Amino acid sequence: MMKTLILVGGGHAHLYIVRALLQEKVNFHIVLISPSRYQYYSGMFSGYAEGVYSEKDIRIDLKDLCERANISFLQESVDSFDPHLKKVLCKSGKSLPFDLISFDVGSKSETNPSFQNHVVPIKPNYLFPKHIEDFKRSLRPVVIGGGAAGIELALSMLSWRKTHLEQENVTLISSSRLLSSFGFLTSNKMKQIAKVKGLNVMEGEKVKNITSNYVETEKQNRVNHTGVLLLTGPKSFDLFQKTNVETDEKGFLVVNDHLQSVSYPFVFGAGDCVSIIKYINLPKNGVYAVRQAPILWENIKNYMVGLPLAVFKPQKKFVAIISTGNKEALFTYGRLSFHSKLAWNLKHYIDQKYINKNT
Repeated sequence: MMKTLILVGGGHAHLYIVRALLQEKVNFHIVLISPSRYQYYSGMFSGYAEGVYSEKDIRIDLKDLCERANISFLQESVDSFDPHLKKVLCKSGKSLPFDLISFDVGSKSETNPSFQNHVVPIKPNYLFPKHIEDFKRSLRPVVIGGGAAGIELALSMLSWRKTHLEQENVTLISSSRLLSSFGFLTSNKMKQIAKVKGLNVMEGEKVKNITSNYVETEKQNRVNHTGVLLLTGPKSFDLFQKTNVETDEKGFLVVNDHLQSVSYPFVFGAGDCVSIIKYINLPKNGVYAVRQAPILWENIKNYMVGLPLAVFKPQKKFVAIISTGNKEALFTYGRLSFHSKLAWNLKHYIDQKYINKNT
């Protein structure tokens, strides 16, 4: 009887597998499950917010790609899975059996539950295009989060507003320095870029409360808003917490360096939704998901036939290009960084190549 592999989510690693199956054949059945037919590429969200890209430019048609790769595509939201019965349970009530399962579902922004009714939901990422359109047009948009995602979207929306609304009035609130994980020099450079471009930045301000009208920080500062975009640290969906698998303190699936669950050997995962026990503090970053992809695919195939599994080793440094609006970007690699239109052109080339590869 033919075995079944279920891929939950259409992230970087699973897209790699689907693309690989355009060229190779396997002797097991594969099903990819995703809540949306389209996988939206977050690397181009800033360009979409700025109006550089259309919605079609930033999405991948999972159904079409799966059909061409002879994979079954199921548009469903997975609620949980039963590792003992080896069944996936969908929110619709549908149940699917599997022999091996892999997760690549990304993450959501960590937030106080009391804030949720007052923030703009953009995760899962298929929600982004619809909600960002209204948000960037609102009178006083506020972005919370001083990491790369928060800075990119705040500056990209600011650039769009200057052109289309002839107003600035975008506020970015960060609990620490901007790009604090990139080091002091890069952080300081980004702060200067934001200042020149007219972004209202509040550093060292941890958010205490969000209401329908204002954001309040622990320093008792209040910022009036007409919409709040929360892009703070990542947190897992509750998918794994509903199941008897080992997770870390934020609910992410704990895997070994084979990208294999430490609880069940037939459960694999990659990308933001997993924490590797050997590299437990590894940042949730798409760069690592891309590097994990070929290891994940090799190990899935090897596990099916009882061969030894490959090891994933994260690189110590990687290139990050952060869009700053007006088709400019900050290029960073280790301590090296520069800000220019050339950096944005390089980012555009890399992002476009990725999309073209998946369409």
